[in-house]
Amino acid sequence: MSQEGRDEKGKFALKNLYHLLAERAGRPLKMPSPQELAAKSVEYFEWSDAMDKGKYTFAGLRMYIGFSRENWREYRQRPEFVDTMNHIESVLEDFFEKKLQWAGSTQGAIFWLKNKAGWKDESTQTNINQTVAVDFGNTIQPPSEPKENT
Repeated sequence: MSQEGRDEKGKFALKNLYHLLAERAGRPLKMPSPQELAAKSVEYFEWSDAMDKGKYTFAGLRMYIGFSRENWREYRQRPEFVDTMNHIESVLEDFFEKKLQWAGSTQGAIFWLKNKAGWKDESTQTNINQTVAVDFGNTIQPPSEPKENT
């Protein structure tokens, strides 16, 4: 038996005042849509080109759009943001790949590519164990033991 304003499972029914409160609970999103996130990211890349000689960083991007690491992780869990965030991370990956080709220290680029883009330093060795039969033709007689002089 359901109570007034609730469904069969006891939850507040749609359009009930309490349902509307629960639906709107929490703070509003910093980036309401993937399009706004993409626009703000492009704005960061343009700003970096003009002010920082195009030196993009993941932390710089997050600071520019007002995200912490945790905010970035949380938004990555939202299906509507996944494609946009993958594209943004691909732009950063491209930047660090190109940095590997530039003169100077590339250690930071290597670090980022390994830790953020999934690159690995690995060497592969393949060991094959096989039995090989060799026939040398004539068998060799062991030397005879020397005879004792009596």
